[in-house]
Amino acid sequence: MPTTYPTSLPAVPENRWDAEKLADRGIERPAEGRPVAVADFALDAGTAEQAEVRLLAYIDRAYEDDLRGASATAAEESAPGRWRVTLRVPGEF
Repeated sequence: MPTTYPTSLPAVPENRWDAEKLADRGIERPAEGRPVAVADFALDAGTAEQAEVRLLAYIDRAYEDDLRGASATAAEESAPGRWRVTLRVPGEF
């Protein structure tokens, strides 16, 4: 189940959980509602829920994006303790 911003976010450590952007998946334009930018990231976490919250914290700190309504969904553990997470940010693109 995705984690939606705003939520209680942890402090981001100096190593940023080794977060890395894997791909921009473009802009989805639903028939109703705002367009949504979609991107995939990978980062270190113990669980899917922890990976989602960590990604939102990382994005909140590292980028100037408006994250209101953003959601993060951990898709799979790509390696033990390393998660692939999809970020979805609604906005005007």
